[in-house]
Amino acid sequence: MTEYILADLGWSAQFARQLEADEPLAPARISAVNRSDLDVLTEAGPRTVLAADESGTYAVGDWVLTDGTQAIRRLERATLIQRRAAGEIAKPQLIAANVDTLGIVTSCNSDFNPARLERYLAMAA
Repeated sequence: MTEYILADLGWSAQFARQLEADEPLAPARISAVNRSDLDVLTEAGPRTVLAADESGTYAVGDWVLTDGTQAIRRLERATLIQRRAAGEIAKPQLIAANVDTLGIVTSCNSDFNPARLERYLAMAA
């Protein structure tokens, strides 16, 4: 089983400051958001935990505190990348959270679209 060091997953003083003294919950970084559960990376290795809220309120990269079976609390984000979700109702769609480095890659073949690249750059800014 793979074990992780929280700092290697992006844990920083900003997130540590959000912990309460003697908090019995373990920090975990979300690696995938599913309909009713979350795939997370913890010091003990990968886990699947139940989402405490609607899964649309979480993004890959979020930090949550977990009791091992459920995400109890989401920590405040440092950054958030989101877009307007498809459909008639103007609702945000979360893409990623707590991103430190972003790479934008696009094809230069016949599918190259400068407007799409500009949208990605604007979203990154």
